[in-house]
Amino acid sequence: MNNILKTPGESYDSIDIQSEDNYYRSIIENNSFYVIKTDLEGNYSYMNPFFCQQFRLKPADWLGRPSIDLIIPADHQACIDTVQQCFMTPGQSHWVILRKPHHSGIVSTQWEFKVVSDNEGNPLHLLCIGHDITSLVMRQQELQSLVEVTADQNKKLLNFTYIISHNIRSHVANIIGIIELNDGEPPEEKEAGWEMIKKSIAGLDTTIHNLNEVINIQTNVNLPIKEVYLRMEIDKIIDSIRVLFEKDNTTISYDFDEATALLTNPAYLESIILNLMTNALKYKSTKRALEIELSIQTEKQYQVLVFTDNGIGIDLEQNRDKVFGMYKTFHGNADAKGMGLFIIKNQIEALGGKIEIESEVDKFTTFKVFFPLHTE
Repeated sequence: MNNILKTPGESYDSIDIQSEDNYYRSIIENNSFYVIKTDLEGNYSYMNPFFCQQFRLKPADWLGRPSIDLIIPADHQACIDTVQQCFMTPGQSHWVILRKPHHSGIVSTQWEFKVVSDNEGNPLHLLCIGHDITSLVMRQQELQSLVEVTADQNKKLLNFTYIISHNIRSHVANIIGIIELNDGEPPEEKEAGWEMIKKSIAGLDTTIHNLNEVINIQTNVNLPIKEVYLRMEIDKIIDSIRVLFEKDNTTISYDFDEATALLTNPAYLESIILNLMTNALKYKSTKRALEIELSIQTEKQYQVLVFTDNGIGIDLEQNRDKVFGMYKTFHGNADAKGMGLFIIKNQIEALGGKIEIESEVDKFTTFKVFFPLHTE
């Protein structure tokens, strides 16, 4: 192994490979593996023809230059750490995945690094043998995405199972129980029983309505996308519940003007904002007047609506995984149904976005609603 490649400066044709190194000869000559060598400072001293061909490199331009220059910055530390491991354990191979710039984009490559030493154990150079694993990485990402989708579907299935097994069965059992109790009772008692049945039926109707709304969101795959002026939409929603805001002396501030627009589904946007507004009203602090701040920002492929209120907040250490769950409530409010945030999450995900939350008890709650960028 120690004499696989001669010292820097020799041509491809002058590579001296001993008979016992036929394995490495086949690698070097094989048009499937990259073979490079660097000096002890990490500068290129050899590149095999296949490596140069795949990355469109001329050896004369790169020999003597830092090998890390052909690695994307995000992977520099991984490369450095692997090289350090090689020098700590000379003669042992260490593996690393590095992304490299390529004329077709970014490719993922897997490398075996090994320090080559002379007969006295002095390090001579670093030998690196690699190959392209981009297709494998992409398949893994697709598989991970599929796993996440499956996990999300399972979570939704559990929510539906909960509704069917708990809420609907509870209403039905209550109705059956009332009917059985009223058998043989005098008329005035039966009248009271019928009132109880009406309440149970109303609860059952609400549960079915909620379930139907969620199913409609998840099955509506062709949502119309239009330009919506955000300030105008928010003002319209505020006007519809102005009495509630004025009653609590609420202050609402914006950091965007009337020209700010989103390309999204108008009905879902209205529902999302309305739910956030009423949620802020429902969980306002009794110690101070309600303040709501709205802003818009761009993050990668999203326009992000940031909604902050100074209400009672949520203990996310205990409840982060439950915040957007169906029928999940956290403050014991009599009017809390646990549907608002669940509906928001389903609607924004149906639009191809997401929602995040940050909160501190008795200080604030911030929702970041990520709307995917669209072109008209």
